[in-house]
Amino acid sequence: MVTLIKNFNFFSFFLSFVFLAFSAGAQTNRQVDLSHFKNNGKVKVNARGDYLDVSWPADDGMTGRLVLSLTENTPLFKSISLEKGSSVTEIASDLHPEFLVTIGKRDLISQNGWNIFFDNVYKKPYQTYRLRLHGRHAAVSTSGSRTIIKIGTIGAEDFKGALEVTLYNYSPLFNIAAAIATETDSTAIIYDAGLAGKSLRSKKTAWFTTDDSYTSQEAQDEDSSRNVTVKYRAIATESTNGNLAVFPAPHQYFYPLDEAFNLNFTWYGSQYRKMVEGYGIGIRQDLYGDNRFVPWFNAPPGTQQRLH
Repeated sequence: MVTLIKNFNFFSFFLSFVFLAFSAGAQTNRQVDLSHFKNNGKVKVNARGDYLDVSWPADDGMTGRLVLSLTENTPLFKSISLEKGSSVTEIASDLHPEFLVTIGKRDLISQNGWNIFFDNVYKKPYQTYRLRLHGRHAAVSTSGSRTIIKIGTIGAEDFKGALEVTLYNYSPLFNIAAAIATETDSTAIIYDAGLAGKSLRSKKTAWFTTDDSYTSQEAQDEDSSRNVTVKYRAIATESTNGNLAVFPAPHQYFYPLDEAFNLNFTWYGSQYRKMVEGYGIGIRQDLYGDNRFVPWFNAPPGTQQRLH
């Protein structure tokens, strides 16, 4: 999940993978399907040229704005901003979402099929892949007070699906998810995710330590990535314009363990796991957990796995 905070103490809100956009009115674009979008005045969509602008009501009378690039091989999030009246504050620009999925093999024979719990997947062969986004065709739909934007095709190895950005009316939060599925049996996964882009190098990275101390770190080009232990499961960028925080979707990220250890569930820096291009911030799972049973997530054939 991602959240935007304008001139606000960073952790007043916790972040989920979300981005903001603007639009003056619904228009048509050959790359954008608006057939399931309800133009009720609260959310505005403008498909113009190579960009998709979406705006929605955030909190405190502000409007969130997200500008998405429909051009292949460019940062997906061209601009993320908050607006109030005639005042426009850009929180971040030129960012791309990153997902690393680690694929392993579930033992469905020795115990209870998909009900198996005591199965050390990490002790068997596994491989980590960076999900790739292909195509920038988009579909915008309305679901109650939510707006869902599906972008292109995303996948790796035998997983395939779409990138989804969900906006929530009257909230600066937005959710970014890779909704993917596989047809390969006996598959278990875990994943890391984040946002990356050159613009993050000009901002500080901030978080709360587990003893509730606020910490900020200047970004350096030569930084290698670091895994950090944080409170609130969130990590953020900090600048004079505002803050953008990233954190996992509640109740949908942490696999069950016998005890609740904080295993450095966030990351920041350059070249995360030598797979993410450039500087970024994000969330992560530990491949080995607490070195006991690490269940990972089941991915039965044909079931959609939402990597938030």
